[in-house]
Amino acid sequence: MLLLWFQSTISAPMLRKFIGCTSSWLVWDKNHNYFHAHTNVKARQLRIELRPLTLEGCTISDFLMEIQNLVDSAIGDPITIREHVDIIIEGLPENYESSVSHINNRSEPLTIDEIETILLGLEARIDKFMKKPVVSVNVASTSTAYSGSSSVSPQANFMQESNTQQQSGNQSQFQNQNQNQNNAT
Repeated sequence: MLLLWFQSTISAPMLRKFIGCTSSWLVWDKNHNYFHAHTNVKARQLRIELRPLTLEGCTISDFLMEIQNLVDSAIGDPITIREHVDIIIEGLPENYESSVSHINNRSEPLTIDEIETILLGLEARIDKFMKKPVVSVNVASTSTAYSGSSSVSPQANFMQESNTQQQSGNQSQFQNQNQNQNNAT
């Protein structure tokens, strides 16, 4: 009677796995072995998926949520809090190193919520400094050889060029006056 009940609850695609079972114990045992093997494979696959997770290209919230979703999926072989913390730490970039040191050097382990709070705070500070405007001043100057001046600031250089042009204009005006006087005599 129990055998018929088991067979009636098994879906059609799965029923072929239980052909030849003559007792309810055999159906139960095959069912247990089948799902136990699948659970172990799934747990291994989740652990493999957790290894390469990094913060690169996403926010702390998204990163931690992705890890949490995979950790919650590990049914047959649950991930310990210590392993969970290690997965988080391994995925953080270099600019989170101060927080990683703080998390690792605690005498009492932090909870996942405490770690999330620390990392969200650091992310906010990093974003704040990344968005700060950078002021840069570019000064371009040309050097021209002047007699008697070895190094001049661009403003002084401009003033010196203006004075030189004025003097040369005055000199040519003076020379023109002298030539006019010489031609008249």
